[in-house]
Amino acid sequence: MTDKAMSLNELDEKLFAMANVQLASQEYRNLYAVPLNRENAALYILQRHHFVLNRRCCWAAVQCMAPFDVKGMIWDHEEDELVGDRARGVADHVTLGMQEGEAVGLTLDDFANSRPADGVQVACYAWLHIARDKPWLEAFAASCILEVANSDAIVKSGGNARRIGEKMRDELGIGFEKQASNAEHMEVEIEHATLLSKAAAKYGTTADAQAQILRGADASLAIDRVYKAALAEEMASLADAVAA
Repeated sequence: MTDKAMSLNELDEKLFAMANVQLASQEYRNLYAVPLNRENAALYILQRHHFVLNRRCCWAAVQCMAPFDVKGMIWDHEEDELVGDRARGVADHVTLGMQEGEAVGLTLDDFANSRPADGVQVACYAWLHIARDKPWLEAFAASCILEVANSDAIVKSGGNARRIGEKMRDELGIGFEKQASNAEHMEVEIEHATLLSKAAAKYGTTADAQAQILRGADASLAIDRVYKAALAEEMASLADAVAA
């Protein structure tokens, strides 16, 4: 017997609760507990660079299999990421990350020559597997939930971009005016986080569809915890090395 579908508000509430639980997870707590220095902040920014590149691949794979109208939603979402917001004079999100890297001494060569840490590489492969091989709605939810979990409008005390940005401000003295990526994501993720709700209004009204959405979101958040754990471990080792 098929379970009864939730209302769209109930579905949103469940997804928003998952996002809040994610930011309170041990993996996130470990990440935020690492004392920042210039070296491990640079590591974080370089590893985030690989995450951002992976997101572009995943969204493209999801778009390939999505219905026509959802392709358009993804196109609108990815325009900011790939070419920037020309009306506001904001660069694409890879460039924003490089600009932020300048604040901790990174150069363009550092980005060109960087490689993902083992755990980051595994997480990126796992996200790409979902995007390519799972049903489109499940894959769509897996990508969307990462936007939801980074939204200041949904996550209590702010999403990851805000929390890392505040650590850089408070522990390194780098203001948000020099954090091009964190500052931009604090703004645009509020809008980006609505993408899943918009699509669910049409495609997420049955119990089976909602199960796909929740399954994709849950799997993606599990991968994200692996990613954050890898970051925390790598950054902690640099913090210990500097303190020694």
